[in-house]
Amino acid sequence: SRHALLMLHGYASTSEMWTDVATDLAREFRVIALDMRGYGQSDRAEDMDYTRATQLEDLEAFVDAVGLRSLTLVGHSMGGALAICYAAEHPEVVTALVVVEAAPEVLRSGIEGVRRLLLTGDGFDSVDAAVEAFRAYQPYASTEQLERRVHSVLKMNEDGRLVWDFDEAFRDPQIRPPEPDPGQRRLSDLWDSADRVQCPTMIIRGQDTDMLTPEAIQRLHRRIAGSRVSLIEDAGHHVPTDQPASLALNIREFLQSIA
Repeated sequence: SRHALLMLHGYASTSEMWTDVATDLAREFRVIALDMRGYGQSDRAEDMDYTRATQLEDLEAFVDAVGLRSLTLVGHSMGGALAICYAAEHPEVVTALVVVEAAPEVLRSGIEGVRRLLLTGDGFDSVDAAVEAFRAYQPYASTEQLERRVHSVLKMNEDGRLVWDFDEAFRDPQIRPPEPDPGQRRLSDLWDSADRVQCPTMIIRGQDTDMLTPEAIQRLHRRIAGSRVSLIEDAGHHVPTDQPASLALNIREFLQSIA
């Protein structure tokens, strides 16, 4: 197939976050979940270049390398911002867009929560300790899901402690700006991209998110012509792991409605 449902993960995460959603949707679609540069199994950037412009170039190169002619693009948080940019730049490629917990306006409280977790001193002394720390930020996720995330974003150092397994640029506030956006462009610049999205779009918000207000989602909805909004109950910011079945159902029904 020259078409795929391509999933982009959020900040401080990897493609693993899509495991349950991708497994569900793979019964009907060709699903690809990508590790963005600096995360998971993808290379680190020697020059610490993680701007959104570079992420966009990476995504363009990946689509070309795989030989995809059309995409359903699904992005969470940082990945959702990138998905909006790609859809705006490549209307001939993106046939549908699903934006999960992403908007050009985010709450400072949510950003600070992410920073506190990332700046956890010298790591964790066990998987159980890491799981409990993660549970504070993902209260709806199961222990199994949290254990998978621990193994995907942490590694054991020479002292036997679990530490973050991605580029230091994502953790050091002296290296990168204090917000979950590795791009040089401010989040507010996404409004221009949102205005240029032409494909059918669904915007998804977790009911209990600490990252986005209902007003931010509604503003994004108004800026993306013809878009629709869906609220996922019993979910925070991490909708793909908080309610994977509900998210997969929403995506499936959305794609069926525009087929």
